[in-house]
Amino acid sequence: MNADIHDVGKRLEAARARLSGLEHSELLLKFLDHLESLGLSKARVLKYANHLSKIFRHVAFDTSAATKHDIERVVAWINRQPYREWTKHSLKMAVRKLIQYVKYGSCDRKTPLPPEVAWIPMRVDERDSRVKP
Repeated sequence: MNADIHDVGKRLEAARARLSGLEHSELLLKFLDHLESLGLSKARVLKYANHLSKIFRHVAFDTSAATKHDIERVVAWINRQPYREWTKHSLKMAVRKLIQYVKYGSCDRKTPLPPEVAWIPMRVDERDSRVKP
């Protein structure tokens, strides 16, 4: 028996419904379908869906005509948020994968990164001044 105690399927459908109400929703939903076709788990696709929903609610941009300036604006918004470093890393990774999918039609490991997102720093500084020993 494979019980889904976290109800990922229902949460993924709710995330898809949120994305369908946003600008560029058709492309975002196709991207989620592509992630599922690559074999990512439903939980991982849910993570991407939630991240994209958050990004496109605050700094929507045209992904097909995105320039480096547009991506810089999105990354600047991510960096200004009071999130932990790994959350920021995850949000930036979602942007990178989405633009990679839009520009090249795939976002697997063999697909090169477009120059619009290749510059995004993905290093994580784990030191967090908010954490007490």
